[in-house]
Amino acid sequence: MRAWNAYSGLDDAVKNMMTSLRAVTELQNPAIRERHWLELMKATGVKFEMTDSTTFADLLALRLHQYEDEVKNIVDKAVKEMAMEKVLRELDNTWKTMEFTLEPHTRTKLPLIAVQEELIEVLEENQVQLQNMLTSKYIAHFLKEVTDWQRSLSQADQVIHILIEVQKTWSHLESIFIGSQDIRNQLPEDSARFDTIDKDFRQIASENQQNLNVVHCTNRPKLNDRLEDIKSRLSLCEKALADYLETKRLAFPR
Repeated sequence: MRAWNAYSGLDDAVKNMMTSLRAVTELQNPAIRERHWLELMKATGVKFEMTDSTTFADLLALRLHQYEDEVKNIVDKAVKEMAMEKVLRELDNTWKTMEFTLEPHTRTKLPLIAVQEELIEVLEENQVQLQNMLTSKYIAHFLKEVTDWQRSLSQADQVIHILIEVQKTWSHLESIFIGSQDIRNQLPEDSARFDTIDKDFRQIASENQQNLNVVHCTNRPKLNDRLEDIKSRLSLCEKALADYLETKRLAFPR
């Protein structure tokens, strides 16, 4: 009986050792960060410090065979977080260097923002990536960074779309309300309105040139509101012009 007990005890010890060895091997994963060691300490109830002098015996002393599931969960979490870390690093590198280009307006030579198709594609792709990350159960550590990026890129998306629209409308109406004396005489109130719009739009165009980095340029305070206001006033000018041209068409039918 004593021999059997000795064998049984040795067998348990070997099994525990093998389980601990697996756990130690898993914990050597390069995804493991200091915060994960802290989680392991909390799970095992044993405090220790990971240094260059930490030995294999120190890790075995943690009796990791008792926490096999906890170790596996922590390592899985670390691997998933490392993947997120990589995405965020790539995203940061992308938007640090992503810049608008400028194209001169045909009549006034005012530099206007040119948006490349590649930029829009990358912007949409990155927004999808961020949204997917937010649905992950491992998001906690990166939640603030991801939500900050989501906010910045969402703002960039909104501003780019309205800026393109405003630039297009301004470019069309500028030659009419400023370049045509006849229109200025016939529509003095709307011409005065467009003069104010022109001043405000040129101010934004000037500010755009100060920093062409896409995220920086589009995330200026109140920029979206200013563009929405200009868009609204441009629509009034468009309507006035359309009504005037319709009146002329009716007065002089072909």
